[in-house]
Amino acid sequence: MQDHEMTDEQILIDRESKYGPPKECFKTWGHICKLMDEYAAESPFENKAQLSALKMVALKLVRSVWNPNIEDNYKDGRNYFTIAEICSEVKND
Repeated sequence: MQDHEMTDEQILIDRESKYGPPKECFKTWGHICKLMDEYAAESPFENKAQLSALKMVALKLVRSVWNPNIEDNYKDGRNYFTIAEICSEVKND
């Protein structure tokens, strides 16, 4: 069934079967993002746009830890790294 054919509840159940329990996933990702924020704040090269893209890489990493068989996580992760690289070329803060 495609997303547009499902209720919100069905979509949540579908995503949990792929990505794991949302509470634990986002708690883990939140910890990683907090550490990234703290580390970036110490850098003379801090770039919020680039950091945001890297956080999305981290989300795909967390999801891949739960289920390494979701190919889109790897594709999306690579694309977010490309976006981070583009953002690093021009500081948009």
